[in-house]
Amino acid sequence: MSTTNTIKFNVGGRPFEVSRDLMEKHSETMLGKLVSEAWQADPEEPVFIDRNGNIFEYVLDYLRYGSIELPRNVPKSSFERDLDFYGLLPKEGEIKEKSLADMAAALRQDRDSAKSNFVSAQSKYEMFVFATEVQHQYIMKNQISEKEVPVQILVNKIRENGDFGKDRCDYLNETEDDLFMSYLGDLFGLRMATESECKNWKNSTSPHPCLYKGFNFFVMRK
Repeated sequence: MSTTNTIKFNVGGRPFEVSRDLMEKHSETMLGKLVSEAWQADPEEPVFIDRNGNIFEYVLDYLRYGSIELPRNVPKSSFERDLDFYGLLPKEGEIKEKSLADMAAALRQDRDSAKSNFVSAQSKYEMFVFATEVQHQYIMKNQISEKEVPVQILVNKIRENGDFGKDRCDYLNETEDDLFMSYLGDLFGLRMATESECKNWKNSTSPHPCLYKGFNFFVMRK
C-alpha cells in the first residue's frame, strides 16, 4: 500500500499535485479510478490526462468545495464537458458563472455611490471598461484562429467610448495599470504580448507602451 500523501497529474502539459485524501473521496469516479492502486502502478509517476489543464484547475476546486464560480474565460459548457469526462455529475446550482453585466452594474454603482472615495471607484470602473473594450477588439479580430497570435488593439477605438474618457489610456498610474491587467487576465484570459512576441512594435520603451504613451499595443491568450 502506498504511503504517498499526494498525487501528481500532468493534464495537457500542466503539472498538478493534490492530496490523496481528495481523490479517495471521489474514488467512484473515472478520475478517482485513474489514481487508484489498480490503475496507477507507480504512485510517484504523474498521471497523464489528455485534457485542458486550464479547466482542470477549476475541476479540482469543484472537488474541494462542492461548487464553483467560473471566471469569464472558462465557458460553462466546456467545464461541464470535462466534468462529464471525469465522471462527475454536478447538481443544479453548483456551477455558477461570473456575470459581466452584474459586475459592470456593481462597479457602476460603486462609482456613483462612493462619494468619499470617488477617485478609486472611478478608476475601477474605467479600468473595467478599458479591459472590456480590449477583449471586444480581440474577439472581433481573432474569431477563427486558435493559435497564440498577438492581436493589435487600436487605442483610438477605445478613446471613442464615452465611459472611458478621451485620453485616459495615455496616463494610467501604477494602481490603474494593475487593475487593468487584473481585469484583462481574470475576466477574459488575456495578457499583454511581450516585445519578443510582437516584433512590429515601434518606439517601445516600456512593457505596456499604450498605458503611458498612447501607442497601440498587442494582447494574446494567457
